[in-house]
Amino acid sequence: MNRHSDSVTLKELSDQFSYHPNYISAVLNKEFGIPFSKLLLRMRMERALALMKGTSLPLEQIASLVGYSNSSNFYKAFRDCFHASPREYLARLNP
Repeated sequence: MNRHSDSVTLKELSDQFSYHPNYISAVLNKEFGIPFSKLLLRMRMERALALMKGTSLPLEQIASLVGYSNSSNFYKAFRDCFHASPREYLARLNP
């Protein structure tokens, strides 16, 4: 799931392991304490942070690399997760 966080779906996971999507969702929730969608969001945001810190890629390209076809959706998800825009977050890290 971590390797393909840019494109993985619950349906793909359930097909991969031959279990019902509800079962996969329940197992993930039990193991990680959060639903699939929040786990996927966390993985995407961790990867985005790593790319933001470790590369000079533009944010639009980072958004695409972590699975967002629309950069405005990435900005909204990032703000919801970190309570700051990507640029604000980077500015706090590198004052």
